[in-house]
Amino acid sequence: MSIVRGLLISNPNSTSITDSLVRTVVAELRAVPGLSLRAEFTAHPGHATAIATGLTRRDCDVVVCMGGDGTVNEVVNGLLGSAADGRPVRAADDIPAIAVIPSGSANVLAGALGLPRGPKSAARMIADLLRAGEERTISVGRAADRWFVVNAGLGIDAEVISAMEDLRAGGVRAHPLRYVPAALGAWNRLRTNPPRISVSADGEPIGRDLPMAVVSNSNPWTFFGDLAVVTNPTTRLGGGLGFYGITSVSGIRGMVSALRLVGAGRALWSALKVEDRELRDDDVGAVTLSSPEPLKLQIDGEYVDERRELEITCARNAVRFIAPAEAREYGEDVGDTVWWRRLAAVLGRKFRALPLPRRRGGREGRGGH
Repeated sequence: MSIVRGLLISNPNSTSITDSLVRTVVAELRAVPGLSLRAEFTAHPGHATAIATGLTRRDCDVVVCMGGDGTVNEVVNGLLGSAADGRPVRAADDIPAIAVIPSGSANVLAGALGLPRGPKSAARMIADLLRAGEERTISVGRAADRWFVVNAGLGIDAEVISAMEDLRAGGVRAHPLRYVPAALGAWNRLRTNPPRISVSADGEPIGRDLPMAVVSNSNPWTFFGDLAVVTNPTTRLGGGLGFYGITSVSGIRGMVSALRLVGAGRALWSALKVEDRELRDDDVGAVTLSSPEPLKLQIDGEYVDERRELEITCARNAVRFIAPAEAREYGEDVGDTVWWRRLAAVLGRKFRALPLPRRRGGREGRGGH
């Protein structure tokens, strides 16, 4: 029996992490024959990068990331490093594989990899995949001297993420439903004074004066609760990058475009021909974004800074992930039911999870009999 050396890096501030959940995840992983596991908790932003920096396959076989997309991003940046030419310091076969136990608010990469986005279910699947030795190699993007696994963008998505980080700094926990007012507020601000982003892909101009520009490494672009939001149906984790932009946010079609970015309103934007305002380019190796004014930048769901120009490149076959070799690929039709039924299901689960008020009287605690 071969020994598999694992390192669990856990973000205790991630949305759903509890002591009970950590014990459950560790028990699932330690049930894998031959797996030895040591754990480290992150204490501050960038700590996961520091822990993973310099690790090779001589040190461990797999790094288990328990957290959100930001934790995975930090681990990828630590493992890959960066050479002077912006390429990874180490090849995929020279560094540990990564396993994702999603416990953040969005967990886009886990969903794109075909993993359950619930941490307990994901832990069970990761344990099964480790037993079977199943993995896949994916590409990563690079922007602002950082690697990313999900997406990087200027414009509305960065505005929304910046607003959500302000809320979290004030003690408000991240939740998909809280993104709606943040998204609509950012959208209205951009409608008043829209950005003017110019875009080139692989050296060819493809758009100018765009109010929003996103470069994706994954498909879907994000999740709104359980709703997969697909901007680039043919983008694949194992291929090049996908570009998505909108040419205008004015008028009623501009408001419908906002619905599109939270996974809703497909019937409306089809009827109003909102797709006429969409620009896409898939499987590209390099994208350049530029703006006459500084714009907010987000990378993998984290606000970075403001930029006038951004060079984004792709490193193919860069990282091995413990994941199904053949994951679900999201196309234009991303659900078995219409969006409002899926949204109702999300709200129903959230409502049922709320604690019930305690009843007063002598029958309390007797099961209502």
